[in-house]
Amino acid sequence: MKKSFNVYNKIAVGIVTLLLFGACNKDFPNLLQNFNEAKDSPETRDKVLLVIVDGLSGSAVQDLEPANLTGFTRNGLVTYGSLADPTTDFEVTNTSVAAALLTGVNSVKNKVNADDLSVLNTAEYPTIFSQLKSIGTGRKSTLFTSSDNYANYLGKDAVVAKGADDKAVIASAVKNLSTDSADFNVVHLAQVEQVGREYGFGKTVPQYVDAITQMDKQVKELVESLKARQSYTHENWLVVVTSGKGATSTDPVTDFTAFGDAKRQTYTLMYSPKFSRKILPRPSAKDIPFAGNATRFNYAANNQATSKLGDVTKFNMGTGSDWTITLFLKFNNANATYYYPSFLSKRAAGFSGAGWNMFLEAGYWGINSSIAGQAFGPNINDGEWHALTTVIKRSGSQDSVYVFTDGTKASVTNSQVSANSNNLDNNAPFTIGYLAGDSGNPDISICNLQIYNRAFTFDEIKQYGGVTHIDEKSPFWNNLQGYWPGYDDVNTALLTEKTGKGAGNFVLKGSTSWVSFNELVPFFQPPISDSFFRQVPNAVDVPFMIYQWLGVTVQSSWKLDGKSWSPNYTQIRN
Repeated sequence: MKKSFNVYNKIAVGIVTLLLFGACNKDFPNLLQNFNEAKDSPETRDKVLLVIVDGLSGSAVQDLEPANLTGFTRNGLVTYGSLADPTTDFEVTNTSVAAALLTGVNSVKNKVNADDLSVLNTAEYPTIFSQLKSIGTGRKSTLFTSSDNYANYLGKDAVVAKGADDKAVIASAVKNLSTDSADFNVVHLAQVEQVGREYGFGKTVPQYVDAITQMDKQVKELVESLKARQSYTHENWLVVVTSGKGATSTDPVTDFTAFGDAKRQTYTLMYSPKFSRKILPRPSAKDIPFAGNATRFNYAANNQATSKLGDVTKFNMGTGSDWTITLFLKFNNANATYYYPSFLSKRAAGFSGAGWNMFLEAGYWGINSSIAGQAFGPNINDGEWHALTTVIKRSGSQDSVYVFTDGTKASVTNSQVSANSNNLDNNAPFTIGYLAGDSGNPDISICNLQIYNRAFTFDEIKQYGGVTHIDEKSPFWNNLQGYWPGYDDVNTALLTEKTGKGAGNFVLKGSTSWVSFNELVPFFQPPISDSFFRQVPNAVDVPFMIYQWLGVTVQSSWKLDGKSWSPNYTQIRN
């Protein structure tokens, strides 16, 4: 009995020692190790085929369901909404995406944010070709392309086979893949993009559909050439098919995150006969709630809720300057109607004298000013949050006052009125809430008040009018003259100004209180964490997967931006 116990004890200690030893020798856990480390033959060799298709729209592939790519998804991890780049800082190109696909870092690091590959920062971030060569693994690489730039700048440390067009590239790749010993193979196809540029992108463009169909057949040729290899039974192939950039789209943009950019929305398939189907859906920014706190204004008799700036000269708008004012407002009681209470003003009394006041009438809203007739937005008394924007434009050929609601020009009568040359300046304080002479007893919540010394265009309002949190990264931060979000002022008597440009804080008086909320608001754009964009593969993830498939330990010193993805396996090894 004692002897058996000692044997078991030694076995347990040995297992623990081996596990600890393995854990201490890996910078990153290999999520593919359940396949790659369970080898039944020392002769089996891991290999990768990467197919980069310029201009391939993920949504078009999903809609068209090309026969061969669809068939490969039975043994693949696939997403029709992968991301070329998670930022919106620059206009992505096929070239910038290829740089990310072959270096594993985004444009901030690899320096490629246009079509110029000569700036590629390979000194700090070498391509997969160069990395495989430098670490001395004995693995060989090939690049098949019709692009001189790809051959000259990306193809260093690979055997490059250059063809005149996709047809020639495929012919060369099929011939070489049938017999060649390279472990990492990249095939670059440009025809889908070329056709899209000439005729247009999308499932309704016959030429673009034909180009995708042809590409689909070419991918099948490549895979069949692998299976025809004499050494195939001793090889473990990963096939990755992914876009360069996605498509160019003329559809109206409703999602202003990276997922709403058709050029950034791509297609990615990771295929192996050892995988089972796994589909990664694109997340929706509309599923992120607007959460925070807001000031609740009520105009009860003799205790009307109001908030004023101490300096009465602030936000006098003169005769020739442009301004944009945005705030979020909510009727706390759905379907309530209020007649003529002001909720934002720079005027001694509503509807008379120099200045302006925004007000409620029945269930809609409007602005009255001493320079123009009244402009009106639509009904907003549905108990939901709305973004209300007023533009005072006096620097153009025709002075006008505009109102926009949730990024639209919707109105009960007229959302634009002509302005005269009167002076808007006065000695009344800038005010949120009750204004002397107001009627009605509204119950409303207000937050996220912004004032800019520029006139936003309609497109800018559609893109930025629903942004819920403004900071120095905003493209109009320098124009922002006052910002009172109110989210962090909960249960205080102040609305704190956040730009630090001297506008001052609002002091709350009367029957004000605070409300908290956590709601889905279609037009609003709450802050999004980086993890949101990593719910689907990004271009920088492809190198990470390739390294791990080839059994190469990714070192932390490489500073890659990517991560690995875990496919579903049908088997460990034939």
